[in-house]
Amino acid sequence: MAEKKGRTVVISGQPGAGNTTVAQLISKKLGIEYFSMGQLFKDIGRGTYKNKKYYPLFKELCDKKGLVMPDMDSKNETHAAFDFWKTEVGKSKELHNVIDELQLKIAENGNVVMEGKLSIRMIKNADLKVWLKAPVEKRIDRACERDSLELDETKDKMVEREGKERIEWKRIYGFDYFEQEKEADLVISTDDLTPETIVEKILEKLS
Repeated sequence: MAEKKGRTVVISGQPGAGNTTVAQLISKKLGIEYFSMGQLFKDIGRGTYKNKKYYPLFKELCDKKGLVMPDMDSKNETHAAFDFWKTEVGKSKELHNVIDELQLKIAENGNVVMEGKLSIRMIKNADLKVWLKAPVEKRIDRACERDSLELDETKDKMVEREGKERIEWKRIYGFDYFEQEKEADLVISTDDLTPETIVEKILEKLS
């Protein structure tokens, strides 16, 4: 891997723990790029990925593997990622290898906040690796508010999605991604903290 040209911050954690919000805020505070592997899954599920900055590189990597993304149009982010997981491409080892290569190439240059469920394990030379967690009830409440969904529907989707991700990634990579909490430089329980407070804790650790 080429020598990094700037700092790389990795944000990983449990679904609904605030990973995206926190990563985007840190990106703005530091004035560096933000990239989300989980958002890529959501973008494919919603059919919007071709409009994104990462698309040319992603397509190049997919073409090398002969991968073709399905045409999808999920109604919101909670459904989008899970719907894509259920496709043959979404659960294929080849796709996840492409995603690994994509985030490694983006991280090579540094000056990026990488948000991804497996990024703590994958981005080994990150300047700071953060794991965010929260009780499942709190995470469900956040997803309800974000996507304007009913509580029962959101709970079912989140529990099913979380279980699916843990099973499939263990099948592909041989480990439970929740184990990355032990590899993080900083672990934060976000249930009683505002995003701004969480960001302050991360920036203090980074300084």
